[in-house]
Amino acid sequence: MSDPSPTTHRFNIGNIRLRIEAAAMKTAGIVVLAYLVLCSNAIAAEYAVDGLAVGTQLNFGSASYREYKCNPSDQFDGFIWCQKARTDKERRGSYIAAHSLLHSQDGSISYINRSQEPAFFNAKEAELNIQQYSRKIGESPRIMKMPHRSGLPDGVIAVWGKIALEPLDQESIKILADGKSPKKGLLIDYLRNFTRSAQEGLPIYRIDGGPGFIWAASFDQKGRGTLRLAAVQVSGFSPPPDPAPVVQTAAVPHQEQLPPPAPVFVQTAAPTHQEQLPSELNRTIEKLQADLVISTNKIAELERAKSDAERTVEKAEQAKLDAENAKQEVEYARIAEKITSDALIAELRAHKLAAGAKTSRWEIALYGSVGGVFVVLTSSAIGFLINRRRASVSKRPVEKPETKPIEALVQYQNSRASTLSPGIAISEAAFKSDLEDVVATINAAQVEAVFRRDRSLPQRLV
Repeated sequence: MSDPSPTTHRFNIGNIRLRIEAAAMKTAGIVVLAYLVLCSNAIAAEYAVDGLAVGTQLNFGSASYREYKCNPSDQFDGFIWCQKARTDKERRGSYIAAHSLLHSQDGSISYINRSQEPAFFNAKEAELNIQQYSRKIGESPRIMKMPHRSGLPDGVIAVWGKIALEPLDQESIKILADGKSPKKGLLIDYLRNFTRSAQEGLPIYRIDGGPGFIWAASFDQKGRGTLRLAAVQVSGFSPPPDPAPVVQTAAVPHQEQLPPPAPVFVQTAAPTHQEQLPSELNRTIEKLQADLVISTNKIAELERAKSDAERTVEKAEQAKLDAENAKQEVEYARIAEKITSDALIAELRAHKLAAGAKTSRWEIALYGSVGGVFVVLTSSAIGFLINRRRASVSKRPVEKPETKPIEALVQYQNSRASTLSPGIAISEAAFKSDLEDVVATINAAQVEAVFRRDRSLPQRLV
């Protein structure tokens, strides 16, 4: 065989270099991708309660840590169990908040819990609270609802992260029903009362799996219940093993010496296609379930809003009908009042006319009487004057013939004037006095008639 030409040799070397560079770039991409996955997992593992996140280091000299009462854990060897409680108050009432945490000897936090009783919210507020934590954590929760029981509040448990809730065995539930601890690690229920949950036959779970966050609450029709928040890093400690897996644990003692997070990082860094597919499907199913729950709650809320709107419309129509009825009643009352007032006015007018006619008759009679008296007085005065004249003429002596006619006429006039003046003066004074009495009588009669008419009008109005 002939040796390859220099050109062919250089071409082969170039291909090898390209292949090496491509392989190096592919390896670097895988490393970067794995690094990003690890970083994202590390960020997602930051689950916290009241600002304390699992995996963080405690400051033993801080004032907040000195508020806790700490003792060695009786379930987890090498760990410290701390607790504190305080009473607080909000707009809807007072409550008791209890805090507990589990940390290692060096201060690394593995478990943080906050419980509140009573908690003040209803089903809608609970849903909104879960949505707020979902936005804060950046994940969709797995939601479980307590079976509805008559006489018991409703309960909801929402889980984020890699936490797995395993149903507690019946033997442990019996121990809890007696008010004792089965020492099965960290437990959770819907009512935040393990003894009552065990006695009522409600689910009780043991917290297992990887890091995560738990939101558990119960609430009644009055908007009162309980609330529990827990951030857990289960891989940071080892719960007491069950009797069954003791042999398996003893058979592979070298696995206990491995750091707990190692399997998690290996599975995350290099997952196979078969492992990724179920995980993707599970996440999709969980997301769809969460969306379904949210949609169902929204539909129920819309139905309640529709019912409220219908009731509001019915109330508005009833109020409108009542207003129309009241308006008609007011109109009827106004018409009746107008009829009554018109009848009263007509009656007053009739009485006024009758009183006027009666007064006119009295005035005519009085004026007639005055006229008659005036005629009588005038006639009497004239008769009196005539009689006086005759008397004076009969007593006068016979005039002397030598008296002149003019002088006799003057003397006659003088004597007549001197004789008639006192009588005429007396008659005029008497006539004036009688006339004043008649006028006073007429005025008194008119005043009395007016007074009687005015006094009778209020009685008729009543």
